[in-house]
Amino acid sequence: MKQLLTVLVMMFTSLTAFAQVTGTVSDAETNEPLAAATVVLKGTTTGVSTGFDGSFSISADAGDSLQVSFVGYETLTVAAVDGMVILLVPQTGVLGEVIVTSGVIDVAKVRETPVAVSTISPMEIGLKVGNQEFPEVMNRTPGVYATKQGGGYGDSRISLRGFDQRNTSFLINGQPVNDMENG
Repeated sequence: MKQLLTVLVMMFTSLTAFAQVTGTVSDAETNEPLAAATVVLKGTTTGVSTGFDGSFSISADAGDSLQVSFVGYETLTVAAVDGMVILLVPQTGVLGEVIVTSGVIDVAKVRETPVAVSTISPMEIGLKVGNQEFPEVMNRTPGVYATKQGGGYGDSRISLRGFDQRNTSFLINGQPVNDMENG
């Protein structure tokens, strides 16, 4: 009889040691469930996360302290009761609206002409290209491709961003240098 009583006491003790406390965690203002909120038995490393519906189940005795937290909400310490509903209050002073801006300006709005213009200064010509002819000077400008054709002075072709010489205009001191006959 003594042994039976001992076995019953041990079974009762083991059942109470593994008691499950269940509940839900929700927002105090909207009453929406908080998925992935953390519920930890205070003073231990035992904890769980709430499900998508805000529900949780943790091994704890009734009356144990549970610490409930969620990002952007005040941490709350409550006494464990089976079937409990925990309402978390949003933190004050949390980052609100975020506005993302770019430091890049729209070049099309800045320029006054509907076409792109590249200017090569005389100093740049003197430093970078020396005594090369005009198309070779242009070859150093982004988007320009110049090739020599016959080998003589002035026998070269220029393409600007894929357009050949029929669709471009080159000016030296405001004077056009394209030839109407051969480009």
